[in-house]
Amino acid sequence: MNQKVPLVSVVIPTYNRSSAVVRAVRSVLAQPYPSLECIVVDDASSDDTRDVVRALALEDSRLTLLPLHENVGQGAARNAGVEVAEGEFVCFLDSDDELLPGAVQNRVDVYMKAPTFDGIAFGGNIVAGKTEVILPADLTKGQGITLEDYMQDRGWLHTNAFMMRRALFRQLGGFREDLRQKQDIEFFIRALCRMDAKYCGAPCSRMHDEGDVRARNHHERIARQGYLFIDAVRTNPEVVERVPPPLLEGLVQRGVSTYMNALYRTGHYSRFRRVFRSAWRQGDVHPSSRWLKRYALSWLWSLPKIFK
Repeated sequence: MNQKVPLVSVVIPTYNRSSAVVRAVRSVLAQPYPSLECIVVDDASSDDTRDVVRALALEDSRLTLLPLHENVGQGAARNAGVEVAEGEFVCFLDSDDELLPGAVQNRVDVYMKAPTFDGIAFGGNIVAGKTEVILPADLTKGQGITLEDYMQDRGWLHTNAFMMRRALFRQLGGFREDLRQKQDIEFFIRALCRMDAKYCGAPCSRMHDEGDVRARNHHERIARQGYLFIDAVRTNPEVVERVPPPLLEGLVQRGVSTYMNALYRTGHYSRFRRVFRSAWRQGDVHPSSRWLKRYALSWLWSLPKIFK
């Protein structure tokens, strides 16, 4: 195999994170890996994020700022970064998180040691508030996981901690830009339908708790997205063919539950009741005491609007 050190492109999408993006960028530029570029995609921030990144770029030529003129969301921002990337390999980092020392080299080593491997190289991710990597099970360096493994526990892969060839990422079509929530899960499912993933043997990233910024906390965004994620996986022929029905059913049920929870928490009570009844009839949600209680309470919370 050609031992030339391959260029790695690290793409950081950001939006109004001037106070955190410095840490993210510096964690990339501090990597001892000798051939990398860092692309910060500013998703039309309204704060001074762009000025902060421009100042950092003056200190290190490996850093590039790609400013977007309108807010397009994380998935589209990541795709935009890949479009201007020049690396043979591409990986990502959320702007409020950081890469751990050796994160780039450890993943590149997966490909260097297995020249015919053409899949995903991944490491562990340290969750905010934790000190140790928590993976669903023990893995040895170079050990692989399959689509079924990921469907059984999505803790295997995190957007911060995976790497793949840029050409393959583009062949897959990148992240779905119409999804503003769970686009990472949809991408990994789609990717694992066609390729395997191998563990690099080490943690790659650390998340930080920046308050109510994680996708799972954006209830209004989840409510607006509706069934897009659910339909994206349920209507994908490769997914239907490859994923055992019980696992696909479980994924759909969790997606519907997330959607209904968002509707309830954001006060869309009439819509919540319609979705609940429809999902119950289709078997996408079980009428547990929790959901029945919320269904009853939704009528109570709707009374002021009814009699207004």
